[in-house]
Amino acid sequence: MKLKINEVIADVKDELLCYEEGEAVVDRWEKEFREWIEKNKGKHKDIVADKNGVFLKIKDEEEIFEIADSYLDAVAEGNVKKYWETF
Repeated sequence: MKLKINEVIADVKDELLCYEEGEAVVDRWEKEFREWIEKNKGKHKDIVADKNGVFLKIKDEEEIFEIADSYLDAVAEGNVKKYWETF
């Protein structure tokens, strides 16, 4: 399934805000995600750009939860750079 970038951001932010520690990182995640999209547009198989905008391909809605959970884990473990390298 394809989701517009703004939908991905809204969904992941909503998921992050479900966690107490998520409130502290939600804006950071959005900033880093937008940077990752710009850096990888046209280079990453899951980023699709067409006349309707830029989309991220995901397997299913469960992947949104995984994106948020793994980011919180990366922040806690100090592995944010690795998170984005393997995103």
